[in-house]
Amino acid sequence: MKKVIFLFSILLMGGVMLAGCKKITPKPEPTSKTFTMVYRVADTFNDLVMSPCFKLDVTYTDANGQSVTETNCTLPWEKTVEITPPFHAKMEGTFTYDEAELPDPLVFGRRIGIGIYKNDSFYISMKGGFSRSSKQLFLNLVAEQPERLNFILERDF
Repeated sequence: MKKVIFLFSILLMGGVMLAGCKKITPKPEPTSKTFTMVYRVADTFNDLVMSPCFKLDVTYTDANGQSVTETNCTLPWEKTVEITPPFHAKMEGTFTYDEAELPDPLVFGRRIGIGIYKNDSFYISMKGGFSRSSKQLFLNLVAEQPERLNFILERDF
């Protein structure tokens, strides 16, 4: 009887040890998926075209997360960046002009967006719009509210 209990105990311990072992399988390396992201500042909206006297100073986040500044850019302006999510995209800018070059009437506004290509489809949400006004009304508005020449847009991917 002692031999049977001893043999049963050994089998039971062996079974517990085998059941406790977990097969270790290496986890597959995650594949990094990159996307093409686009920063865009448009010069048209509906039937309005922004007056060509306006230029753009813009700062945006590049693929390495660094800020890059471009000055005196003509519109429309667009920058394409290859990103790997998670990514925080930021674009900020200021419209500049030479008062002597302002036409009368003029068209001014902002139409900005940050978009992404996925599966050969482009997704972008543009915000803002343009309006037509006289040169003097524009100058009065900018004198009272200079922040109208600035914009900031951020988006996480």
